[in-house]
Amino acid sequence: MLGVVGVLEESSALTDTRGRHQWRRELTRLLGSRGQALEEFPTARQEFLEAVYVCEGLPGGLAVLADATCYVAPALEHRLRPLVEELCALRLYEGRDWTALRDALYLSLPELDATVAVIMGGRVRLPRYCTTAWHAFLYLSGLTSVPDTDLPPGMLLLEHLALHTELAAHVGELHGWNDHFARCWKLTDGEYGLAALRASLLDGRPSPADRAAAEPAAPPAPPADPPVVPQRPVIRLYVKLVPDLTPLPGIGTGRRQARGKRRYWVSARVKYAESPELHHAKEGEVQQPVSRAQIPAAVAGLLRRMASLWHTRAQEVVLEFFLPTELLNEPVEWWDRDPSLGYANPLFSKYPEIVLHSLERLHRRDAHQVWRLRWARWKDDPENEEAVHWCDQAGRPLKDHLERLDKTVGAKKDVVAMVLSEPPAAGRAAGLGEVRVAIDLGIPVFILHREATSEQFHGMVRDGLTEGGLAGLTFHARQWKSDSATRADGRSPASAQHLCVVWDDPEQLLDGGAGAPAAFIGGIE
Repeated sequence: MLGVVGVLEESSALTDTRGRHQWRRELTRLLGSRGQALEEFPTARQEFLEAVYVCEGLPGGLAVLADATCYVAPALEHRLRPLVEELCALRLYEGRDWTALRDALYLSLPELDATVAVIMGGRVRLPRYCTTAWHAFLYLSGLTSVPDTDLPPGMLLLEHLALHTELAAHVGELHGWNDHFARCWKLTDGEYGLAALRASLLDGRPSPADRAAAEPAAPPAPPADPPVVPQRPVIRLYVKLVPDLTPLPGIGTGRRQARGKRRYWVSARVKYAESPELHHAKEGEVQQPVSRAQIPAAVAGLLRRMASLWHTRAQEVVLEFFLPTELLNEPVEWWDRDPSLGYANPLFSKYPEIVLHSLERLHRRDAHQVWRLRWARWKDDPENEEAVHWCDQAGRPLKDHLERLDKTVGAKKDVVAMVLSEPPAAGRAAGLGEVRVAIDLGIPVFILHREATSEQFHGMVRDGLTEGGLAGLTFHARQWKSDSATRADGRSPASAQHLCVVWDDPEQLLDGGAGAPAAFIGGIE
């Protein structure tokens, strides 16, 4: 219960007086006559405790609490709903310690969505917050029974998961859990009982539920959420580049302090799949600020030292860079892993997923609300063709161009991405100005060409958007870069090599309390 209260307390949208009033009003509306017991309290924590206590005592009350909260603060969904589902599952599976079961299931499986589809006959898809087998077990445990079987969906999932090689060491725990509750609920025997299901699965024969799923049926409802993207646990390494504001000897402290001689601090944090915390990567940090030209070598040294710490792990590493605006145009994925090798050895050859973020955006807390709002609208309608705005100065003076851009994008509340008219680099005032407008208006995604935009570049971006929408653009960008690096005919390499996508997902960057990347950057308290 306190875990639910803790999640509610972390949301600035709810701790704000007006936001809490809207939340209380929405919760009261959804509860109907049952919501008359809700009272106002002087502090947010008191009100959250009271609401959770009241909802916990009502049938389905906690689910209603989650619905009302996600309506007002949608960024909390991926943390709140698993907690609520866990509380509901505790009631269902009363009287047995599930610590060992949770530890066994706390992993991601690439076949998880397909397994759930088989169990539920294609009628149910996992929500996006179900990133592990444990989350899926909790979610299915709250659903009604499946036709042609006496077993609850959660128990069906455990029987199917027991066949996965990744869980071979935990088969005894999975079967022991189901055996216990099958005896308690008298679900062991019979054509649709546990014994018959397990025998059919072990023999490779289709179970009654599998046979029902294979029979012609009405078209399934469209999936509520996209499939889970991370198929296996990953290590996330967050790398921050921050300008050193200490004046250099003999150089003034004003704006004209030689930008070419500016130096940067390089630091990092690590997040492992099995831990919600951010871990201080002391071994990887650079002890002294470095010049802009030295950044790639400093990052390469950081990665080598960190990799030595992971020698016992068999997990992919995702690199996430937080860059000041002046470095957004840096070809990060093309930096060498080891500059001493004497040949090109880009980062993306070893780290296929490299994500770029705006450091300035994380620092701009005044722009976080509108940033979250645009992202939430896009998540509600990811196929919206108005989500991308193409910047075009069209020969206008810079001031007129930025003023027109501010009005146009500000009026289009569904815009979530901007294709910049030029790169945000020194001497490119339009590109730098467009980034400032985008951050101020909460546009989460920048798409740019690091050299100069062209119709060929625009065509490539349009192709990527057509094939997978905005959500698939980063995947296409990685594939195009890889192809351009290995293509022998040299056909159209420039557009792919210089394509850059700055992808700022507020849910991933801001939420999670002390474990959020923003806690490392300084974007939250």
